[in-house]
Amino acid sequence: MKLSGYYKSQNNNVNLVTDYNKLMENQFDKIFMSKVFTDTKVPEWVINLPNIKIGGTGFFYDKAEHLPDYIEHHKPDYHLYDEWVNKQLDNGGKKLDYKYYIDYSIGRTTLGCFRKCEFCVNKNYDKVVLHSPIEEFLDENRKYICLLDDNILGYGQWKTIFDSLQNTGKRFEYKQGIDLRLMTDEKARILNKSKYIGDYIFAFDNIADRELIEKKLKLWRNNCKRTTKLYVFCGFDRNNNWDNEFWIKDIEDIFERVKILNEI
Repeated sequence: MKLSGYYKSQNNNVNLVTDYNKLMENQFDKIFMSKVFTDTKVPEWVINLPNIKIGGTGFFYDKAEHLPDYIEHHKPDYHLYDEWVNKQLDNGGKKLDYKYYIDYSIGRTTLGCFRKCEFCVNKNYDKVVLHSPIEEFLDENRKYICLLDDNILGYGQWKTIFDSLQNTGKRFEYKQGIDLRLMTDEKARILNKSKYIGDYIFAFDNIADRELIEKKLKLWRNNCKRTTKLYVFCGFDRNNNWDNEFWIKDIEDIFERVKILNEI
């Protein structure tokens, strides 16, 4: 959407292409394509097109090239998907399934995380840094805000971000999950009193964090009675053995973490 917003501002025609065959039928000056997941299949002939630029974690994982600043900090084109969404709705799709295309401004105020988890695409960052003001991606005509920050509570000036969000008057949510291990009474209190939409989502990735997760979740429960969800990460061997013993232990850890969460 940022690419589209920038090129439209330069008086270019921009089309959303959802069928590879249309790349042969039309003459485009430039083609941009990205993918999120490494196992998404893309025809080789598409990747070899002379006027294509590929990017994203699906192609390069943590070595993916960043967008240039003049595009990264351009307001997204929130109309890029209009035709596609309308087609889905005409074919019986439900508006709720396309709410992020219709009702949300999407962006991130901070970038990066200091955790350096081996399984995470953000492992190359050393800290959380300020990325962009909310006004950069805010569409006043949209009711809600969707934030893609990697670790908002790891940013030293997190409170100013929440103040800015509150000042928009719009309800917001964090899609990436929030680092429960960094929770404090002040953070819990402010987050709980904010104009939050949807469920609060945290994570319990490692059984080794048991005591800390139990402590922080109880702290959170003292401040918030709303629905709270935690991702339970599995299927990653931190010792890189990948033998039968790992899989047995991994399954045991999954059930143990679920049991702990059910008891709090």
